[in-house]
Amino acid sequence: MRLKTLLPFFALGFAPLANGQFYNDYELEPHGYFSRKPKDPVSLLMEKVNAGKVKITEKNGKELVARLLNELNLSKDTQVLVFSKTSLQRRAVSYQNPRALYFNDSVYLGWMPDGRVEIASFDPELGPVFYFQRPLEDRKSRLLVRTRSCLGCHAGAATNFIPGSLGRSVYPDRTGRSLKDANDYHRSGHHIPLEDRYGGWFVSGQHGKMRHMGNAVATRVNGEVQLDRNRFANLDKLDRFFSTDAYLSPGSDIAALLVFDHQVTMHHRLVEAAYRTRQSLFDSKLDPKETEVRKLAKGRSIREFREGVDNVIDYMLFCEEVPIPQVSCDPKFRRAFSANRRADGKDRSLKDLRLDSRIFENRCSFMIYSPSFEHMPPMLRGAIYDRLHQILTAQTPVKGFEHLGAEERTRIVEILRETKKDLPAKWL
Repeated sequence: MRLKTLLPFFALGFAPLANGQFYNDYELEPHGYFSRKPKDPVSLLMEKVNAGKVKITEKNGKELVARLLNELNLSKDTQVLVFSKTSLQRRAVSYQNPRALYFNDSVYLGWMPDGRVEIASFDPELGPVFYFQRPLEDRKSRLLVRTRSCLGCHAGAATNFIPGSLGRSVYPDRTGRSLKDANDYHRSGHHIPLEDRYGGWFVSGQHGKMRHMGNAVATRVNGEVQLDRNRFANLDKLDRFFSTDAYLSPGSDIAALLVFDHQVTMHHRLVEAAYRTRQSLFDSKLDPKETEVRKLAKGRSIREFREGVDNVIDYMLFCEEVPIPQVSCDPKFRRAFSANRRADGKDRSLKDLRLDSRIFENRCSFMIYSPSFEHMPPMLRGAIYDRLHQILTAQTPVKGFEHLGAEERTRIVEILRETKKDLPAKWL
């Protein structure tokens, strides 16, 4: 049963199991979000700093951000820019001073001039752990401190009440504040209509006749919210809005935003499925390393588990992806994004950008290589591999996955066989 058929039941994130505990009670065992020692990239970096193995002495601003990007394996060329007041630093971010975001498959780092660094750093099991830079005038305290403040939004209704990533599209006024009674989206994704994306974001690059909400501010006329999608469409440069020299990169590339869209929701579905599985194993009194699905307790435990698998599979294989026109791609972003691509013997990978009708040439998410996937409970990872194999090797298209033609399914199987070392025997 797919997520969309269960939305009324799960709309508020209520998914109690037999013992009365919710899979999204993330502070409790078996999750232990705050009690377990985190192993996310920022935690590991701060351990090195505390041990004196790494010294970070750069000044606040671009110099410090560049150093952190280097330490966390982030590229400045993944930069995207958001001017809506949707962060902890509402006073610092504005249309003239947007917040830059840099991302890879484990870390999202945000910063704006005269602001503090904010980071969502993904623990392979717990999901995003949130960090906030010490006050700018403080030179003695720990540079990055884990914070609960972000969880007000990042563990709310939009994330089914577990720690999760967000990428909001809003109707922003000129100050960056959202016109609250206008519809918006709390998480970006490849399934959201393009005309509803990038509200409160800057967008650079060419996208033809397609229109989005980026670069524009909303106004209210006679009680009706209006936003001009045409005036600032297809812009190669953003220097008319703010000083691009104040940032590590000048743009907010549309290709980077499309990849970001996909990744944010894929990341969250991987994390949520892991939470569902851990809770199902816990309530079924099974070892966390158990692999036999049939051993799960009947009823809610097995349903929660299967729901998590379906959510991942649907999104991983780009079900309901909105068609896109041909769009441009900044060569610097393409190089940064492709730097760790895993290619097969024919030089094909899951990171190959198409950017015409769809985002990727091979529609199986590159996040299958991420730590969030590779550290899933073994039962969950095995079930996902089994379902992927069933869909991708079927003689006739499986219902719901007709968008994947035989040739593309074959390509994906061949790529995975050569680039994933933990595939079950049936794949080989």
